[in-house]
Amino acid sequence: MGDELIAAISDQAIGLNDPGIGDAARRRAPVQVPDLSEGTPSPAQKIVLDAGYRGVLVVPLLRPNKIVGALVVRRRNPGEFDQQIVHLMETFAAQSVLAIQNAKLFREIEEKGRELEAASRHKSQFLANMSHELRTPLNSVLGFTELLVDGIYGELPDKAKATVARVQANGRHLLGLINDVLDLSKIEAGQLTLALEDYSVGQIVRSTVTAVEPLARSKGLSLAVTVAENLPLGRGDERRLTQVLLNLAGNAVKFTERGAIDILADAVDGHFEIIVRDTGPGIAPTDQALIFDEFQQVDNSSTRQKGGTGLGLAISKRIVEMHGGTIGVESVPGSGSTFRMKIPIRAGEDVKAA
Repeated sequence: MGDELIAAISDQAIGLNDPGIGDAARRRAPVQVPDLSEGTPSPAQKIVLDAGYRGVLVVPLLRPNKIVGALVVRRRNPGEFDQQIVHLMETFAAQSVLAIQNAKLFREIEEKGRELEAASRHKSQFLANMSHELRTPLNSVLGFTELLVDGIYGELPDKAKATVARVQANGRHLLGLINDVLDLSKIEAGQLTLALEDYSVGQIVRSTVTAVEPLARSKGLSLAVTVAENLPLGRGDERRLTQVLLNLAGNAVKFTERGAIDILADAVDGHFEIIVRDTGPGIAPTDQALIFDEFQQVDNSSTRQKGGTGLGLAISKRIVEMHGGTIGVESVPGSGSTFRMKIPIRAGEDVKAA
């Protein structure tokens, strides 16, 4: 068929009562027209007849409750088509319906995927903007409470000091939650970048211990640190790696009520390996696959009592992966947990953007 014939047929509206294609669709069965020159052809059939075709076979393309279209075979010689050809065309028609439906579903999935991707970007951008807007007044509140505690505006009564101290503690907790949301939003929006520089694993471990040791001591937990000697300098984002280790060690202290926390650091096969081991309640196998997802927490009463957004491990995993590394957990319920982080000693420039 030439372009002119295709265009001429395409301009014709065909209804269920029209001979040929309409008959086949209405009957839901193949229809043959042995000779278009006999009888009165429809407008569409007249176009085909004028083009030199005489015999027509129409096989409907059907779904259970829908007519998709028709498979039309034309030939210049009059006469009925052999039944083998009819059966073959029915097979082609059935496969064509599946192919058309699959193509339609694929296009719909692609379109939905693009819509979801755009919605995710907009959500991440909104959260990033809102986090910035929330941090500014909250930092101001914390600043003023700091001045009150320091007595800049005069000495406060003991009851007032205790109240302001609670305001400070809750404000810092809220700021930490906002910072987590901001970090995750930046990562999802591709706006979080790594500031690559030389760093010392020993210094990262020491900074972490300094931060978590007071809480560990107050709970009567033993905090042991083992850093291998003569570790090479690493290259990566020291502040972000410290954030990861602080999260791992902080969780270990938070969820462990008695026993010990061990932090170990070594270099193996071109990677730093940092381990945080605790004697806490442990994590069930089903939960181990979820804890690195956004807004996921181990679903037990003790975890719910501790609070948090469920973002810390998700952010840690993203930061480690941005360095080209991996992070995982090994745990048996009732026997504590071991978190293992491996990162290349020298993170490449090509991994500095999320």
